[in-house]
Formats: sequence, structure tokens, C-alpha cells
Amino acid sequence: MTKTKKLTLMAIFIALSFVGSLIKIPSPLGSVGFDSAAGFISVLYLGYISGATVTMLGYLVISMSAGFPLGILTIGVALEMFFIAIAYRYFYRINRILGIIVGTFLNGVVSPLIVLPVGGWGLYIALLPSLTVASLLNLLISAIIYTALRRIRRKYDINSA
Repeated sequence: MTKTKKLTLMAIFIALSFVGSLIKIPSPLGSVGFDSAAGFISVLYLGYISGATVTMLGYLVISMSAGFPLGILTIGVALEMFFIAIAYRYFYRINRILGIIVGTFLNGVVSPLIVLPVGGWGLYIALLPSLTVASLLNLLISAIIYTALRRIRRKYDINSA
């Protein structure tokens, strides 16, 4: 894949992250969207660093559009997203279900620990149900779409995709 093609795909996936953020899952504290699905697809399709960068930048774009509701924690969450995407790809390559489980656990249970200094355990507990469900749905969507992309690529023998 050429550098130009990879950068173009990265930009498209970042834009799709924003579009995904407009699809909301209701939660007690606002809503959680499908913003990370595109990032998780990209980490499977484009590779570790390019895909994780898309996941991180996609999160930053969505956070910026919302006025950075987490303040300085936004940087920490963006870095969490980067490393969660890498872990997801790593475990997905071993076993799809394992990748989804590890990704859901890291994104839904571990990553919200970052709010403890500002919101305490109450905020953390309140985030768990909706964030875990949203994480699972984003990861399931990414696995389904990635599988479809691979089938299309094989069917049409697209070597340079």
C-alpha cells in the first residue's frame, strides 16, 4: 500500500469516527457513540501504528467537537485509545473472540479508571455499564466490517488495498 493511499484511508477512517459519534447509545451520563468502531476497523485493516493513530486522532476530533468535556484528561484518554487499539489487534490476530473480549475489558472497564481523580468511584461506576456496552458494540461492528472487507478484497483479488 502506498503512503498516499494509507494516509487517505487514515483520513477517511478519522472522518468515519466523527460520523460514528453521531450514532448514540443512551446512558445515564449523556450518551456514548460509535466513534471508536472506525478506529478499531482501521487498526485491523491498516496495521498497528496507523490504525492506533486513527483511533487516537478520531477520539481527539470527537472530543474537540464536544468542547473537550474531560479537559486535560482528554490527552490521557486519547493515549489509552491508542494502546487499546494495539492490544485489540494483537489479541484479535490470535483469536477474534479474545480480541473482542480484551478490547471490551480494556475500553469498558480499565480505561474509565482515568476519571477517578476528578469524579471518584461514583463517576467510574456510573460510566461502566454504558461504556462497556458501547465498547462491545464498537468492537463487534469493527470485527464484522473488517471480515466483510477481507472477503471483498479476496473476492475481487484487490492486491493493493
